[in-house]
Amino acid sequence: MNRRRLLATGARLAAASGLAALAGCTDSAEPSGPTTPPRSPEATASGGEGLAITDFTDVEGDDGDLLVRVTVENRGSEERTGTVIVTAIVTADGSDSEETVSEEVTLGSGERTDVTVATSLSFESFSQSGSIRVEIV
Repeated sequence: MNRRRLLATGARLAAASGLAALAGCTDSAEPSGPTTPPRSPEATASGGEGLAITDFTDVEGDDGDLLVRVTVENRGSEERTGTVIVTAIVTADGSDSEETVSEEVTLGSGERTDVTVATSLSFESFSQSGSIRVEIV
């Protein structure tokens, strides 16, 4: 009698294990999602009084160079002037190419504008292994 119960229990366990394996429950989890996390729309640094970076993105210029479009907003109660500073780094063949460029911006209270900052770095190289730091001072 015990032998029949043992065989029946063993058969149930084997069937359940087979279903679990088919369902992928025994495989190790593979990470999913993009290989690089999305960029934060927050400024990486903000020192301009009342001025804030609300968004930035990298785009390819007509000549294949890296352009950085930065959205700046004046959250203060009076007109403000600041300098948008973009530092772009490209790593290729074990060495870094770094370029820092800037653009001055003046905004009235509550105004928002897009500033395009041009670099001499290749957009293609940047898109493969680059990073950006954007700040306003």
